[in-house]
Amino acid sequence: MRIVERLHSIQFKLTGTFLLILLPLVFVSIFSNDYSQRILNGQINDRTRGALLTTLEYIEQLTKNMDQQTLLIGSNPTIVDVWNNIDDPLSPEHLYELHTVQQQLTALTNVNGAIKDAFILHGSSENGLSTATGGIKWPGVNQETWFRRTLDANGGLVVYVPTASNSGASKYLTRDTIYFARLLDVLSRNKEPNVLVLAVDKSSFRQIIQHLQTSANMNITLYYNEEFVLDTNRQQPAVALDSEKKDLSIQAGNGFWSIQLQQPRVELFKLSHQLQQITYWIIAVSIVLAVWTAWLVYAAIAKPLSELSGAFKQFSGGNLSARVKHRRKDEFGYVMNGFNRMAEAQRQMIEEDYAKELRLAKTEFSLLQSQINPHFLYNTLDSIYSVALKHKVHVISDMVINLARFFRVSLGKGRETFTLEETIQHLMYYIRVQQLRSDHLTVNIQLEERTKPLVLLKLILQPVVENAIVHGLERNRQGGELSIRSSLEADKLSIEVKDTGQGIPPEKLADLQQALNLITSRSYRQAEGSPSKMYFGLKNVKSRLKLYYGEKADVTVESVFGQGTTVVLTIPVKQEDEEL
Repeated sequence: MRIVERLHSIQFKLTGTFLLILLPLVFVSIFSNDYSQRILNGQINDRTRGALLTTLEYIEQLTKNMDQQTLLIGSNPTIVDVWNNIDDPLSPEHLYELHTVQQQLTALTNVNGAIKDAFILHGSSENGLSTATGGIKWPGVNQETWFRRTLDANGGLVVYVPTASNSGASKYLTRDTIYFARLLDVLSRNKEPNVLVLAVDKSSFRQIIQHLQTSANMNITLYYNEEFVLDTNRQQPAVALDSEKKDLSIQAGNGFWSIQLQQPRVELFKLSHQLQQITYWIIAVSIVLAVWTAWLVYAAIAKPLSELSGAFKQFSGGNLSARVKHRRKDEFGYVMNGFNRMAEAQRQMIEEDYAKELRLAKTEFSLLQSQINPHFLYNTLDSIYSVALKHKVHVISDMVINLARFFRVSLGKGRETFTLEETIQHLMYYIRVQQLRSDHLTVNIQLEERTKPLVLLKLILQPVVENAIVHGLERNRQGGELSIRSSLEADKLSIEVKDTGQGIPPEKLADLQQALNLITSRSYRQAEGSPSKMYFGLKNVKSRLKLYYGEKADVTVESVFGQGTTVVLTIPVKQEDEEL
């Protein structure tokens, strides 16, 4: 019964799941290891074959050099004429000619360091000349195998490698040397039996193939016409190994030269076999660890962590009431209790911060609202003072009446918003004060009917109109026109305040636009708290719009210096009964 319960337990299922996940990885690892082993074997064979073929190319190039060298000497007219016109090169009367030929032969062969000796044999007299020993006597040379092969080649190059199995081998030819022979007069049709021989030490060939040997058990053998020439490991016999030890045998080149590499497979693939064993050990250890980890993780860690993780995700997603329900008494229970306490404290803190932020926003809004009045009052009193000096108090009564009406509406018994129509009526009190001050100020107001009942913040247009009059129209001696237009497009109210005053210089306009662009619904505090006091009125207006209406509200300024300025307020439509 317990066994059946174990089979249905979560631990057993988790262990089985781990194994099911791990088994494909095990099979893939074994397959990959075997496949990589085959690829590695193929790459080793290909690279070794390529190296052997490259070495054969060097050997063939050396053979071609000997072929060209013998052709060069055999076509030398001085050497050929002297050798063809004498009966015996060792005769005393031919010593001078012999010396001349020896010098030229030495000069021609010294350009190739691989040549250790060069000699010419006179077939008729069986005597010759050597660059190493001078005059030589070679009785019976006409009967030697290599000499007969050279004559039969009729000017072709003959490569001769003395070995113990060579029949008719000469005592003058050593087994540590490879000989390249050719008829001397290769260009003549009636060739004399005179033979040119270049002797190359086998060490030159051994140096070419020696770099291929990377271990003491490796042996590289060079063959010519399937006859042994030399090998790199003289202690190893130059015979083919069995299939378990043989690695590679190549017959290549021009049909004469071939090379064979022999190395035990165990040595060649030693590192790959070690890697294979390590892979198997890793697989075995991984299976054991998977079983043990699956059994341990779920029972001790996975489940409580999953519960905590879910609670954290809910809380971070905005569910402030997310809690972990449990009855645990261990460390996880302590952590879960801590999470519950933290979540509750965080919820309370967020609610308190929200309330504080709301109160702060309302306070700052009231502060921004109140900042308009001192600024405006100063400019108005200044206007009254100027008019009093100029007109000797004739028009002060009208100005004071309009000013009193303006302040009475501004107080508004606590009202923070007015309709657009009420706002324009309120604004006309201020404009009348300015008209009394300047006889040349005209006003043109065009309000779209459906915009008149829309709600605006109190005094939102007054700083804009004040700037248009004080900084624009008053500086124009001929006066000018102030126009106010409204329109409604989509869900946005657009109010345009335009004057035909002096305008704003381009540099100052760019500075003003940059200052306004820095004001957003989140950065209005920084904008208001900046040390710069320039453009106070417009910055105040945009800050109030952003704070009350949000990011969609905006203030834009366009001006042409000498022609006038246009300020456009863009306000999202808001019902009058909405609360701040």
